[in-house]
Amino acid sequence: MRLLSLSYKDVSFNWELEKSYFNELTLLVGASGVGKTLILKAINNLKDVALGKSNNGIEWEVEFMTIEGIHYKWTGEFENRGRFIFPDFDSKESQKNPPSIIREKIFRNDIEIVNRSESELFFKGEKTLKLPQQKSIIYLLKEEEVIGAAYNAFNKIIFSDQSDSQSVNLVFRMPNLTKLNKYETIEEIKKSDEQIIDKLFFCYQIKDKVFFQIKDRFIDIFPNVEDIKVEPLEEDLMGDRFFSFLKDSPFIQIKEVGVDKWIQQTKISSGMFRTLIHISELYLSPEGTIFLIDEFENSLGINCIDELTTDILESSKQLQFIITSHHPYIINNIHFSNWKLVTRKAGIVKTKNAQDYNIGDSKHEAFMQLLQLEEFQTGQE
Repeated sequence: MRLLSLSYKDVSFNWELEKSYFNELTLLVGASGVGKTLILKAINNLKDVALGKSNNGIEWEVEFMTIEGIHYKWTGEFENRGRFIFPDFDSKESQKNPPSIIREKIFRNDIEIVNRSESELFFKGEKTLKLPQQKSIIYLLKEEEVIGAAYNAFNKIIFSDQSDSQSVNLVFRMPNLTKLNKYETIEEIKKSDEQIIDKLFFCYQIKDKVFFQIKDRFIDIFPNVEDIKVEPLEEDLMGDRFFSFLKDSPFIQIKEVGVDKWIQQTKISSGMFRTLIHISELYLSPEGTIFLIDEFENSLGINCIDELTTDILESSKQLQFIITSHHPYIINNIHFSNWKLVTRKAGIVKTKNAQDYNIGDSKHEAFMQLLQLEEFQTGQE
């Protein structure tokens, strides 16, 4: 999938993203609090809607291209029930009766294939039976050939936030050893819906060359590491705090040069762990994946930032990256043609190209030009 443009409004929280355009690599820059993270969350919210969730009080218009070259335009609106309606987390009543879609349209290669209101549904120009208003047509008709590619495209969006997955997420997940025979090739693993650490585990189990490429790249960045494995922990490392059903769960473990014992996952430094996950995502995600990465530099040392930025810039796969960052190294090393300066006035968020501010027109360093912009310093247009 390639996200082309997005406009988005959250009526219940009174904020709006004016129509924004996205490159193969888009770096969102701007003052803290202007809405960079909100943009990533808006994209991820639309993924949730496409995959069957309800979302209170939002409106959207999104254009995207699938890896097969199909152009889609999708617009829609959910009813607004007030500011504190969260169907996934709120009362049992709101979960039973989530907000409904008021309107929805889908265009495929500029041809309207869905036109939906509260009272009627037209599919490929013909009136058809009403379907549950709480779920998107992309989800409800995902088995239809003209819709399926859009559903699959949204399923390839990854909000890459590894801030707590090192311990909390994985300590409490069920073991996946029962799936060992499910995947026989690396392509099956890449296309699966498994979590990235599970993909790494399956890749390790079938001893595919991709695992060794990931390991070698990780050791390039951390030469004090000599080996990586993804296996259940040895009993003496588990301790009483692990439940017995986790004894077969795979955990990432690393071995450092000159150290006899393996370092278990929860003891790996956050920067090293996040680096390994990012490398694994680059190698084990299918073509057409979109990565949403908030504050890319978080938990990463300068050596990690340097190397991972290079990996992103040099990736030959059909991947899209939408990243936020305040770090000078990242901003300096991503060409200003990929910058989007984010500003905010009240609840309205805008993005503009760096060239709109004449950045790059002089020999003066682009990053220094950015720093001197009032819009960058204040967040106000």
